[in-house]
Amino acid sequence: MEEEKSKDNAKLNSKSITEQQTCFDKSWILQLNQKEDIHDIICLICKQVANNPMEIDCSQHENMDESLIVGGNCLKQFLNQNPHSCPVEPHDNCSYSQGRMAKRYINELD
Repeated sequence: MEEEKSKDNAKLNSKSITEQQTCFDKSWILQLNQKEDIHDIICLICKQVANNPMEIDCSQHENMDESLIVGGNCLKQFLNQNPHSCPVEPHDNCSYSQGRMAKRYINELD
């Protein structure tokens, strides 16, 4: 029984470390990149470079002409503190998905 708990804890701890971390320090990334290069991958919540980027895709924001990216950990914390809300504008039932293109772009930064 105790061994099963240890295995379960190991599985929880083996989650990707990058998914559990906060967003990346923008000033550190700007040492090797231009501000224009990271503009579309800035987390709306903490204003740093999104780690494990999630794209907010609520129908209420479909006419917005900007990148709606948040870091996965920032979004998780936001939703824990504001259940069913949205970090872009106040409304219920936030809709989001993994930002695959943003994630690929972030991984390619110097």
